[in-house]
This record gives sequence, C-alpha cells and structure tokens, in this order.
Amino acid sequence: MCDHYTPPQQYVQYLLPAHFQQLASIIKIPPAETSDSSYKSLLCTQEDKDMIDELITTLGENGKLALLTIQSDVRRLGAQINHVHPFKFLAVIFSTPRLKEHMKNNIFSDYFKRNGFMDGLGPSLSREALKGKLHPYIDDFAKEVNVSPDMLRQLFDNRQWSGSDWSNRDWEKLVYFLIES
Repeated sequence: MCDHYTPPQQYVQYLLPAHFQQLASIIKIPPAETSDSSYKSLLCTQEDKDMIDELITTLGENGKLALLTIQSDVRRLGAQINHVHPFKFLAVIFSTPRLKEHMKNNIFSDYFKRNGFMDGLGPSLSREALKGKLHPYIDDFAKEVNVSPDMLRQLFDNRQWSGSDWSNRDWEKLVYFLIES
C-alpha cells in the first residue's frame, strides 16, 4: 500500500477549509538558489558549440529549397541546443567571424531564414527576460561578443521595446546590433 496519498488538485479545495486555502495561497516558498549564477557558469559545452556551428553553417550555406529537404535535421539540431542560454548561443555565433558572416550575409538578409531563426531564438530570449536572466549577464555577454555593455544596456532599456511582453521584432533589433558591431 501507499504510505502517502495526494488527492487530485481539483479536489483539494473541497478537502481544506476556506481559511486554510486563503492562508496557503499567500505562502510563497522561494526557489532554491544555485551555488553559482554567474554568466561563466551558464552551460555551453564544446559539443553544444559544435552543434551551434553546424546549425548556423547549415542555415548559411543552404538555400530555402535545400533547407526544406533537411528541415527535420535542422529542427533536431535546434532541439538539442535548446538548453543553452540564449546569450551563450549568441556568443558562440558572434565571437566566431565565419558564423557572424553567415548571420549577416546569408541568414538575416533572407526573410524566411531570418524568421525561422528568430522563431527559435525569440521565445528563448523572452523566457529568460521574463525570469530576469538577461540583465545580470549583459556586461559579461558584451565582453564575450566584443560590444559596448552600455550600448547593449541601452537596447534593453529603450522604452520603444515592448517592455515585459517581448516580441521577435524586439529581439531582431538585438541581433542586428550584434551583426553590425
């Protein structure tokens, strides 16, 4: 037999008196702090870097029709690096001249490639922004991609952006900034 029974969530409201439900709704347990939350500690292994390189090279060297035929491979690559923090992902690209050139000349200059790229990157950046996991890393990220941290901070603080409701268009401005830097 089971030592502990947990009733389904939809029945909990009937099992607890109303005043306990109200008390329970105000109790907040803070998330456990990680021992090291520095930019340097963000995960991006050599294998991750190799997959990012393969992804950007594939997008850069193939036309739209070729990409359609290998679409499942491209999506698989993207899924395999989904755990990489978006700043680390961008740092791999923009600290590697060949990948930066692919971004400038082959990916961001093509409407379909750019939108496909941003459909993968945008939600990741938005998710991290909403969790407050971008601003603390701006200085280290800027150093890694060799851009001014003040200019990068200006992009984030610019009130023309959508605030807490980030969109792919907002993130495109960031990528364009990195391409032109």
